[in-house]
Amino acid sequence: MIEPNTTAPPPIRKLLGWRRLLALAPFVVTLAIGEIAMRWRHASKGYPALPGVSFRDHRIDLIRRAFPAQFDPLLGYVPSAGYSGSDNVWGTRVSIRADGLRSNGAATPVSGPALLAVGDSFVFGDQVHDEESWPAGLERRLERPVHNGGVFGYGFDQTVLRAEQLLERLDVQVLVCSLIADDLSRCELSRRYTHKPWFELVDEGLELRGVPVPDASGVHARENQWMRDLLGQSALCDVVCWNVAPNWWAGQPRFVRVHPAGTGLEIGKRLLARLEKACAQRKVKLLLVLQAQGSELGPAAAVGANKLLEHAARAGLDTLDLDLRLRERSERDPSLGKMFFAGHMTAAGNQWVAEQISEHLRGR
Repeated sequence: MIEPNTTAPPPIRKLLGWRRLLALAPFVVTLAIGEIAMRWRHASKGYPALPGVSFRDHRIDLIRRAFPAQFDPLLGYVPSAGYSGSDNVWGTRVSIRADGLRSNGAATPVSGPALLAVGDSFVFGDQVHDEESWPAGLERRLERPVHNGGVFGYGFDQTVLRAEQLLERLDVQVLVCSLIADDLSRCELSRRYTHKPWFELVDEGLELRGVPVPDASGVHARENQWMRDLLGQSALCDVVCWNVAPNWWAGQPRFVRVHPAGTGLEIGKRLLARLEKACAQRKVKLLLVLQAQGSELGPAAAVGANKLLEHAARAGLDTLDLDLRLRERSERDPSLGKMFFAGHMTAAGNQWVAEQISEHLRGR
């Protein structure tokens, strides 16, 4: 008797197996499309993926991973002194001097009284090489030393504190203090991706809070959470988990608010008075510059910063509104948005800022 072949599946079983696979195909394709779309969206915001760094890490602690930074008990963090390389979220050439200020690239013959530029990532020069930042361009145009004291992610409160520090040890004639519209909102937070100092409104003045800032530069407990680390390698999982279970996904808040929205303007006014006093004591000229933030924020978002500029002008301070100037130019030439911005300002955008500031300073 011939034994039946029990190893070969019946035709009906094969058919059912293929049907199950075909039924899953649309689901798999949808996931693949979603993953590609989320990765494209992530990259379009100017945050390309880094090997070994998950999308979750980018989301919840971008500041710590954007550039090499070191802990600072007053400011939260500062650029790593002496660093040089392209190991950053943008893949650009970044050099930090021994004094913690960003290099302006190739040596340029300069002489005369120096200038100091302070502010956030738009001053530091996120997404551009050393020589492409606007402080570097300003140095070439004026043929005078320009110190780049900008730091990625800073609020206006951190900018003023850093300016005070640098004025203590640098001999400068002019301080160019730059801000974007979002910098005043950052004054309302005690945490923005990482811990930061903040100010309390007390009577007619300010009192510094949150210092010394907790040191979060070590390995975070969440980095040992293998499931979240694994899921975080997917841009789609990151978006879904962030919207469905944000507390579980982040493990800690991105932002901690200590002031109601809008309070940043009043804090900004008092910080400006504090900065003006520090400059007057050292006979340093102060220029307050409002930079454009690109298409990410419309005109309404810049209202608080515009009011701060108006307040400064009424107080007799030198101001330059590049946000308004660029909006007016963009109405005549809409292509400027793509030319000057790719998340942060491009090399062309930075050089336009350098041109505007140099012309303003020469005119004054």
